[in-house]
This record gives sequence, structure tokens and C-alpha cells, in this order.
Amino acid sequence: MKTRDRIIQASIALFNERGERNVTTNHIAAELGISPGNLYYHFRNKEDIILSIYEEYARNLLIETMPEVSPDVKPLDAIILYMDVVFQALMKFRFFYSNLPVLLAKNPLLHDKYVEVQGFISQRVSGLLLSLRDAKMMEFSDEDLPDIVSILRLVNTFWLSFYQTQTNDNEINDAVFYQGVLKILVIIQPYISEGAKSEFLAARAMYRKRCQESLASA
Repeated sequence: MKTRDRIIQASIALFNERGERNVTTNHIAAELGISPGNLYYHFRNKEDIILSIYEEYARNLLIETMPEVSPDVKPLDAIILYMDVVFQALMKFRFFYSNLPVLLAKNPLLHDKYVEVQGFISQRVSGLLLSLRDAKMMEFSDEDLPDIVSILRLVNTFWLSFYQTQTNDNEINDAVFYQGVLKILVIIQPYISEGAKSEFLAARAMYRKRCQESLASA
């Protein structure tokens, strides 16, 4: 692995473990066993590292999170796959959303990229929901669509931050991820069509079981 990539991966691990505010470039260099000068050859400062991390995160979101409904992918399977990938990415880059407003305020370029990427994601989530409606799996009006998308993305974005404010346990495990997915399912449940309810309830039961198993093994 190239030194630049090693710096990014080590930074993600340290930021998640200790919190971004508690990690300096010297900590990152020491973790990798390289000199600070070697780190600064690749990145000017910590904000530059965070910007590169977000670009990797954005690539994950834009490339992997939007499965297409097709003869090979059932509509409800598509949205479940979407939730899986989104929350897994959220877990991997969780430091970012633990301190999102501060990070964006400190780095205007990061803020601009964040807004741009989130706009693309909103469009693609809208397309996914419309495909579910076309497949007679969901029922909602065109007028309600923007609000549904915003609420779904609100939970996706801030679920981990909310969870961390409600507990003294700092551990983020799979159970937390599954709890977030279950919140999304509660949001979309009123819009699920009668013909799709059995499939929807089966998906919800699956995530509840996964959550319980994860809690039991924690």
C-alpha cells in the first residue's frame, strides 16, 4: 500500500477510535512509524487528510449505494441493499458524522464537496423511491417525495451522533447499525403498499433478528 493510502487508513482508524479532535498529525505519523515530514510530503495538514478521507467516502456512496431495480433485483431488496451500504459506510467513517458541523465550518472546500455530493445522493435516493413506487411497492405523492428523501437522509446522516448522545457506552457495533436500519424501516412503513407488506415485514423481522443476535454477542 502506498504511503499516502496508509496515512488515510491510519487516520480513519485513529479518528474513529479517539475522536478527530484528539488526533494530531504527529499522532498519525507515530502510528505509522514515519516522520512528520514524510506525512507533510503527502498532506499539508490534518484538514487536507480529512478532505481526502471524505473523497474516499463519497466515492463509496456514489458508486456502491444505489442499486438499480431490475428483473434480477427485487424493489425492496434494492432499498435494503442501499441501507446496508449506507450504514456500513457510516460505521467505517463514523468520526466524520460525530463532529460534522465543526468539520464543515473549519474547511470551506470540504463543505462545498459535502453539499455537492449530498445533492447527488438526494437525486439518486429519489430515483430509488420512484422505482419502488413504479413497482407498486410504495405509495406516495410527488409532493411528499422531497420530504421523504430528506427524512431518510436525516436519519442516515445523524443516527450515530444521536445514538452517542443517548448512552454512556462509546462502543459502536453492528447492533447500532441494525438499530439505524430499523429506524429507516419505521419511516417508510406507512408508504409500503398492501401488496408489499408481507415482504416488508419479513425484511424488518430479519433486521430485528440480526440486531438481537448482535446485542447478545456483544
